[in-house]
Amino acid sequence: MKVFTSTFAFLALAAAIGQAEPLNLTTVAADAKWVVHVDVDAVRASHVVQKAFETCPILKSESPKHFDKLRDQIGMDLRKDLHGVTFYGSDTDKTHGVMIVFGEVDKKLLLEKAKKATDHKTTKHGGTTIHSWTQKCGGKTHPAAGAFYKDSAVVFAADADAVGKALDILNGKSDGITDPKSPLGGRVAPGTILLAKASAIDAKTRCPVLKQAESFRIALGENDGKSFYRARLVMKSAEAAEQIKTINDGFKAMASLRFSGEADVMKLIDGVKTTVTDSTIRIRWDASADDVWTVAERLGKKAEERMKKAGAHPPAPGATKTSACPVGCQCPICKAKEKTNCDCTKCKDCAKCKAGEPCDCPDCKNCKGK
Repeated sequence: MKVFTSTFAFLALAAAIGQAEPLNLTTVAADAKWVVHVDVDAVRASHVVQKAFETCPILKSESPKHFDKLRDQIGMDLRKDLHGVTFYGSDTDKTHGVMIVFGEVDKKLLLEKAKKATDHKTTKHGGTTIHSWTQKCGGKTHPAAGAFYKDSAVVFAADADAVGKALDILNGKSDGITDPKSPLGGRVAPGTILLAKASAIDAKTRCPVLKQAESFRIALGENDGKSFYRARLVMKSAEAAEQIKTINDGFKAMASLRFSGEADVMKLIDGVKTTVTDSTIRIRWDASADDVWTVAERLGKKAEERMKKAGAHPPAPGATKTSACPVGCQCPICKAKEKTNCDCTKCKDCAKCKAGEPCDCPDCKNCKGK
């Protein structure tokens, strides 16, 4: 399971448009208390994500080889094979949750990895083989299990019994969520990238807002050139709802002061609308995807300029620090810095040296062979 959960850091890097895989509530247990869905096809279709890939040098030059490496590790090409991921649980203990990865995978590769896993064993559930193993994560171990669902999904959970129950729902042998009026039911807006719903809150949560909440719904996405965010929280009291609105209005006011002279940013800030009805608070935000990209691109460039002034640059893949590339990094910026220190009189005006590329000067002890 760790291998697949680690892939979510790459979801925002997907760029090719494919057939959408929005949340299908019939695949979620009828008694589920929470559900989270990431529509990876909607990520690919996002105008903002596509623009990032078109303009960001690191994404354009570095991401392909990392996608290839990840494909060889997990048996799935995130650029085209992964369509969506659904998490849900029948109680608030996240270790009891189920994860369904919708997409095409290299079954042979994954089966070979499963057989090599610690404490690997198999059990049968109907005609499906469920694989169980002990997963190592951060110095700790925990049980894990998984099974293929036809050729379209892989189901993961903490044990074979939970995987079997999830398979029964997918096969229509057990009930999924079909009633739109159920606690987790309702319409899923077109273009939703991230959807999260909970009808019960973990009593152990550290989030001060959720400590005062009874349930929530959140949706974030982009559709027909418009970016959107929706949130609805049912608080334990009307007072708590008003407090959350006050906090939200405070953040909006602070952002307005910070960007008061920047019309494009203010347009996004002004798009946030918050209302309270009794103990329910609703937050709504809408903006043009073009406007979102314009602001994101400009703020990104400003951040890069600040890093350069501080003597650093955005880390290249493989960097161990967030402020600089690793020692010996051969990215264009680092190579250019090496050329800057070149004291060879014969090649100081060399176009290759200025571009940070290896030159062929036989007398340059700093550049030769690099």
